Amino acid sequence: MSSIVTFIGHWHPVLVHLPIGMILAALLLQLLAGRAAFATDAAGRSIVLKAVSAVLLAGVISAAASCFTGWVLSSSGEYDPTLVGWHMWMGISLTFLGFFLWVRVRINGFAFADRVLSLIILGLVIVTGHLGGSLTHGSDYLFLGGGSAGPAEVDSPIVNVQEAHAYAEIIRPILRDNCYGCHGARRQKGGLRMDDPTWLAKGGKDGVVILPGRGNASELIKRLLLPEGDEHHMPPKEKKQLNSREILLLRWWIDQGADPSRRVAELKQPDSVRPALLSVQGARARPRVNAADGEVPAAEVAAADEKDLAALRAKGVLVMEVARGSHWLEVEIAGGVGGTHRIDSVVRLLLAVKKQLVSLKAGYTGLGDSALRMIGQLDSLRSLDLAGNSIGDAGLAALKGLSALRVLNLVGTAVSAAGIEGLKGLPKLRRVYLYQTKVGSRDWAELKRVLPKVEMDTGGYSMPVLAGDTSVVKQGKK
Repeated sequence: MSSIVTFIGHWHPVLVHLPIGMILAALLLQLLAGRAAFATDAAGRSIVLKAVSAVLLAGVISAAASCFTGWVLSSSGEYDPTLVGWHMWMGISLTFLGFFLWVRVRINGFAFADRVLSLIILGLVIVTGHLGGSLTHGSDYLFLGGGSAGPAEVDSPIVNVQEAHAYAEIIRPILRDNCYGCHGARRQKGGLRMDDPTWLAKGGKDGVVILPGRGNASELIKRLLLPEGDEHHMPPKEKKQLNSREILLLRWWIDQGADPSRRVAELKQPDSVRPALLSVQGARARPRVNAADGEVPAAEVAAADEKDLAALRAKGVLVMEVARGSHWLEVEIAGGVGGTHRIDSVVRLLLAVKKQLVSLKAGYTGLGDSALRMIGQLDSLRSLDLAGNSIGDAGLAALKGLSALRVLNLVGTAVSAAGIEGLKGLPKLRRVYLYQTKVGSRDWAELKRVLPKVEMDTGGYSMPVLAGDTSVVKQGKK
């Protein structure tokens, strides 16, 4: 019986669009029926008006079916009950008023009172649709296009991952970006709410989803690791999937007791987890591939050899398509891969996929000038992240051959204005991140003169100063 109810409820998104289109079409036909230009029958009755009755009746019937399936769907308890209530009663009102208008049209044709009633129905269509969109996509869906409960959260950069709060700064952003749509304040699929550690620990209708100290045995991790085609896999296959680093961090946090208050430094950090933690450090200051900025080529490219991709993944490198079905690649090398020799061996493998590689994230990995000489051969690169590495002007000179490069992240490196000026030969360069470098406030005017088309991000916002910091670079001082 439960599966039958679920099946009926799932018809609501299919049926709900029928009354919207039919009722709007009937209102449009009513408007046209009042124009003299349209033909009339022998009794002087508008021919167009004859179609109104049939279209409006079909809209009312489909609206009734939508109300029923919507009521069944709402019984799952997955949605905000207040918002569901308003949506339901607006839909019922729309159905009854639509039926009343149909009766009046059948009897009276199209009187002035029906015009007023039509405007009321039009308003109900808009309000009901807005409430439905808010249920599935978030509040302000219609008017602001936000699809969220409020202003989008901006995560502060993590300067020192050891000082970060494990849940608030690492785990919660992962859950927020991947899980809150179905398991947040507005919707709780399966009775599971994940936007608060208390609710997360409580679980849903099928029981708890995390077992503190037992990551692999937790239902949350089990669901994430199921094959993408499995009906129980989470997130659903049509949604954005978590990458291996995010799953590793979730499992690590649960293994360490799933305590929402402890800092990273207070938790045990196995060797397998340290690179993932280091990759979070500074990650939110990094550029991302952006098709709107021309960072993804319009033309397609031949697929990379699977053996070359497997070799990279065997080194713990995250390799992703920039878009589903595309052969262009985005590569992220986890921080802390283990010394110059190790990072050089990883970067050397990138040469085999240089034709497909448009974005490389190698921040906080310990790479040096020898690795930069190889990166300088990746001539399809459009976005390059080198933040937090011990590189200077000499290494930067090796990048002069990256003619397609649009975005370059040099945050936390030892480059100076002289090294940046050496990039003036890069014709496509449009954005460089330069805060916490040796570029001082007195250098900006000259850099803008030499590189007039390049936007230089100099910071301009406060960063927490930690006890372990050795230096702080402030704009205006050098």
